[in-house]
Amino acid sequence: MGTICQFEWRKMLRQKSSYLFLVLWTFVLLLIFLLVKGSPVTADYTNITGTAVNLLLYLLPLFMLITGSFAIAAEMENGQWKLLNTYPVTALSYLSGKLIGQLIAQTVVFTLSFGISLLAGLVFQVSVSMKWVLAIYLFSILLQSVFLVIGVTAGAFAKTRWQALSVSVVIWFVFIMIWPTLLISVLNLVPYQLLSPVIHVATVLNPAELLRVVFVVQMGGGAVFGQAYDVLVTFIKKDYALYILLFYMIFISTLFIWLASWRLERRRAA
Repeated sequence: MGTICQFEWRKMLRQKSSYLFLVLWTFVLLLIFLLVKGSPVTADYTNITGTAVNLLLYLLPLFMLITGSFAIAAEMENGQWKLLNTYPVTALSYLSGKLIGQLIAQTVVFTLSFGISLLAGLVFQVSVSMKWVLAIYLFSILLQSVFLVIGVTAGAFAKTRWQALSVSVVIWFVFIMIWPTLLISVLNLVPYQLLSPVIHVATVLNPAELLRVVFVVQMGGGAVFGQAYDVLVTFIKKDYALYILLFYMIFISTLFIWLASWRLERRRAA
């Protein structure tokens, strides 16, 4: 696993796409910081903060899904997975090494972009609070990590990179783009008494939506969600809620890794 991890993150850092990501994230984050410049309060939740979150919410999951799925599907397509099957490497070790290597590489690239854009923002005299900066950074890292895991799982089920791309776009479209419309459509079919429970379950089923809600509540903007989210907002405000969120992320990641490992073991036995 360690060898695969080391090989993966070194390969990612040598690829031109990593430097393209560096430029992209630097541009996006600098744009966010420049938007914040016109906001009088950056420690609390504002419309500018919501715009920044939505921008990251649209871009990060898509790129992480494609990157994670391609990391597996490319080796399925070029035959490298069959070569690895001749070595005593389990599917779980293989996936864990690939995932950890990808996480290290993507985190390094994003952190470097975040630092560069923050320094550039200081040049433009952008004043932001430390709480706001840390919240945006942690939100981005968690969002990046969970969708990278989902992308790796999608790659394990795909036979080619085109299939991996298609599955990644579908997942992104459902969980990010069409999610509000899908949720409203479902809520129109349930009785009024069940609105709040259905919203809570739906939020838990979508990691991106749950992270968004937690971020907004922690930044003091829980009131924007309305009465149906009152129970969830009250819970997130508790001190131990962040620990439960961390446990949730670990559980989701473990579940998807196990699913991907099961799929690869089936392919190996076929």
